[in-house]
Amino acid sequence: MGDHVALTVGWVTSLAGRGLLKSSPTGARQSAGLAARPERTYRCPMHPWIKASGAAQCTLCGMNLVLSGESDRTTSQNTKQALVLGKDSIRAVGLQTATVKKQPLVRTLRVAGIIGEDETRHSVLCAPVEGRIDGLGLNCDGDQVHILQPVASIFSRTLLDAAADYNRALKTGGAELEAATQRLQRCGLTWEQIHSIPGRQPDDSHFGILSRVAGDVVKSYVSEGQYVKEGDKLFEIADLSRMWFMFTIYEQDLQAVRKGQPITISVPSLPGESFRGTISSITPNLDAATGSAQARVVLENKARHLRNNVFAEGLVETDAGAALAINRSAVLWPGKTPRVYVEITSGTYEPRAVRLGRTGDDSWEVLEGLEEGEMVVVSGNLLLDSEAQIK
Repeated sequence: MGDHVALTVGWVTSLAGRGLLKSSPTGARQSAGLAARPERTYRCPMHPWIKASGAAQCTLCGMNLVLSGESDRTTSQNTKQALVLGKDSIRAVGLQTATVKKQPLVRTLRVAGIIGEDETRHSVLCAPVEGRIDGLGLNCDGDQVHILQPVASIFSRTLLDAAADYNRALKTGGAELEAATQRLQRCGLTWEQIHSIPGRQPDDSHFGILSRVAGDVVKSYVSEGQYVKEGDKLFEIADLSRMWFMFTIYEQDLQAVRKGQPITISVPSLPGESFRGTISSITPNLDAATGSAQARVVLENKARHLRNNVFAEGLVETDAGAALAINRSAVLWPGKTPRVYVEITSGTYEPRAVRLGRTGDDSWEVLEGLEEGEMVVVSGNLLLDSEAQIK
């Protein structure tokens, strides 16, 4: 057996040496063609990172894989870390780009606070003299009060004595009458009440306490039959036709909020309604515990739709001026450093780290990494980044 194999090998070698054994030209050409044929890659149009060496189906969506062209290959040797996609892949992924340009950096800040009374229109009605409250002109908190409306009836020895002095001074006149009149004014009587004293009935021993302001009673301190001293609180009255919306501004938002900015306010108790106003003031000192300031908005409330001390939310429209900015959807955060994909040429995309500044509703301010006029990917960049990570 071994001798037979040796004779066969020797015979083949001898034929080759004489040129009698030649290779097939067709076979040589086929071998050369196989060696020169590029490796074919099939990809999913919707998920370009799903690849196969032959026809197959996508393991994610079940679509048939399509043959990738030479333009779909990564060309990192020509463009650093750049990805080149064909037109079919761009359409399938849904890539969209936008221009880096200077634009208004608009941000809508959502705030929360309390709608309360205008503190400059809050009044406290006190007893003008000591005495006994024998009647009340108000039923309960929430009653509306008008100017010069009687709110209580008081029996007071001080007032009776002052009225008697006034009647005597009417006969003498001069300084004595002026002094008696001033005494009654200090006791809280109006000119009309003073002038009516001579016509009072002898058994009329009560005087009315009149309100000097208009508004709503927010708190009462007195009951019928109660004895009061001069200066004791009777009622607290607030003019609720104008309200304050007080809200908190945190330290990181202070640079974006300023006096005079418009704000839209809504309250849960009035669904579908909104109230417009402007920021009238911002406290200069921050709260030491929270690092926040308080802002105030004045709201007209003639129809009394807004209640006192209700929760409310507001949307402040801030404008930080024009800045070099990009769409927020263009920014990816794979780690601590944000990056975007820049379109170098049509179909060629390069990842680039950027440094961002202030944020708007739909845009980021760009401080470093991009130039005005460059194109960045704003849609489909997640799929593009996944492809780059795989490669």
